[in-house]
Amino acid sequence: MKMLFSSPQNQDVERLKDALNEAGIQCEIRNENAYAFFPGAEFYPELWVLNEGDFQKAAELRDALWKAQSTGANSWICPVCGEESDGQFTACWKCGAIRGVAT
Repeated sequence: MKMLFSSPQNQDVERLKDALNEAGIQCEIRNENAYAFFPGAEFYPELWVLNEGDFQKAAELRDALWKAQSTGANSWICPVCGEESDGQFTACWKCGAIRGVAT
């Protein structure tokens, strides 16, 4: 068993766990609720790969997932109304136009 990832953001740990499960890699989350038992202490959720033979593939999936996430992080300007939207969105928050598609 080997730790792959830790983050104060539960959703990041869950997202990676889901990706590993889809790839058939057994894993588990530890310290998920430790903050409830030790208020004020910094216990972050940790994602552990159960089979060390799967660790390399898990690390590659982790890196690909974060690279894909950061690639879409750049903000963009709507081609229809000119409003700026965060990079994770594929449609304009103001007018609903699809990113990169002028109407």
